[in-house]
Amino acid sequence: MPSLDRKDDMNYLPILRREHKGALVLDSSSAARERIHSLADLYRQDSEGVGDMLIQIADLKDLVECERNLGGLGRARPVRDEIVGALLNDIGGADIHLDHRENHQALMQTRDLAHQALDIAEVALQRADELEVRTALARQVREERRKASRLVRVTRLW
Repeated sequence: MPSLDRKDDMNYLPILRREHKGALVLDSSSAARERIHSLADLYRQDSEGVGDMLIQIADLKDLVECERNLGGLGRARPVRDEIVGALLNDIGGADIHLDHRENHQALMQTRDLAHQALDIAEVALQRADELEVRTALARQVREERRKASRLVRVTRLW
């Protein structure tokens, strides 16, 4: 199958976005879109070959599930991974290569990703602290209930 050249615009880097209740999501849909566009172009060039590969991947998925239920016996998974890898290579791979001509923009995007990663870490630490406090409070409430039930038992005995 012919290989397609990957487009070198910088919109393929993942972005960080916030969802409800402060949840953070690392969105790599722009890179996925590029891969799907490349797959469509490749399909236009060799519809039979690409179609056969996609059918094999889907068929092997079912076989992988069956083999997983048998304790991992079989070779379906490595065969499927090999076909997926070949198809990925044909559509430009999954590696993100930064354009050396745009080092400044790449540097700025890398710094932005680093800041976003720090934001993720900060939110994660806040959540961990919050859970720690909630756990301690729940533990304290349980202990107080246990003490109260012991006092009731003791009073009934006398």
